[in-house]
Amino acid sequence: MNMAAHHRAFICFLLLGAGHASQPPRLSSAEDYRRYIDPLLRVADFGIHYYDDGAADASVLFPSTESNPYDRPREPVIALVRLRDKSFPLLIDCLSDPRVTTANFDGSSITMPMKVPLGYVCLDILMAIVDGKPAARPGCADDGLGACMNEGFYFRPDDYSRCWQGVCDLRPWVNVVQRKWREAFLRRQLRFRNPYDVMPITEYRDFVTRRK
Repeated sequence: MNMAAHHRAFICFLLLGAGHASQPPRLSSAEDYRRYIDPLLRVADFGIHYYDDGAADASVLFPSTESNPYDRPREPVIALVRLRDKSFPLLIDCLSDPRVTTANFDGSSITMPMKVPLGYVCLDILMAIVDGKPAARPGCADDGLGACMNEGFYFRPDDYSRCWQGVCDLRPWVNVVQRKWREAFLRRQLRFRNPYDVMPITEYRDFVTRRK
């Protein structure tokens, strides 16, 4: 999908959001959204793929290759982490963005492999940078897609009914999850954590929080 088509899809995304009475006001500005979220669409390779078996803990924050298990996260991902809690409104608005990225989901027993919409990539980042309750269970070490998330804070990478010309149809659950995150944000219940702070790995040293 070329950038002109991505731009048209983004305009449709904004108009759909403005046109439905049930759609709440956006938390972020359109300018900031284009600056920080749209670059995720231009990532040629996130260095990961999502899958539904085994540990199923792949994340765009921790890409890997055969030669380097700790590959550098892509710049648009790093930029959102560096915004700290200022990224919350952007990522929450993004959850219902149906535009397709280059990230792959390997499929499951009932769904085919697919390119993952932008909303799921944003959910991936959001889950990694939010600390504990109400979104996730503190100290959880369970495996699997969304294993540690509390009810209402997670949707699957295949929670879409159809993808066509670079845009997917959202299943209703995606909007339910977005509302849950929005409510927690507006109640000031979300706390930022830097996921790189707990990983003393040389490749991530540029991303850790600088102590004052």
